[in-house]
Amino acid sequence: MQDTGIVRRIDELGRVVIPKELRRTLRIREGDPLEIYTENDQLVFKKYSPLAGLTENASAVADGIKEVTECACIITDTDKVLYVSDSKYKDLLNKHLSFEVDKILKERKCVVHDGGFKHISLVQGVEPQIESLIIAPIVSNGDCYGSVIMIDSQSRTFAFSNGKKFVELGASFLSKQFE
Repeated sequence: MQDTGIVRRIDELGRVVIPKELRRTLRIREGDPLEIYTENDQLVFKKYSPLAGLTENASAVADGIKEVTECACIITDTDKVLYVSDSKYKDLLNKHLSFEVDKILKERKCVVHDGGFKHISLVQGVEPQIESLIIAPIVSNGDCYGSVIMIDSQSRTFAFSNGKKFVELGASFLSKQFE
């Protein structure tokens, strides 16, 4: 574990402030759930992802979308890529989402990007060749838990034109797991 040199005191209610620099580095925002546990003699704070516990359902959704549309499908939580249905995009696994995708998730609206001049980056530091994509946030009770993303790298116009419905259905199915 890296020593940051930052020391904080616990107040009378047992609270401790996580420094802004660390929150920014770890992409922890106000309202984010944190998992707290001990490991050996250390207290560990870890960003909690409820969607990570639904890997079986998430992988079934992604694999089903890929089977029907022949387009790759990715499942993310609000921070990183959790599952990829196509080995072509396996290098995206566990990568942090780009600020563009983060912004889309905050808006909680389905986005269809059909190529053109503007490029949307999916994750930080990796730029796969993507012709078109559809991003549907997974929203339950007003909270965004992640997204279902369909990628078309080979201009499958028919599959992609109907893909929005498949992606929204997948996101809807996964959102029902949180109700």
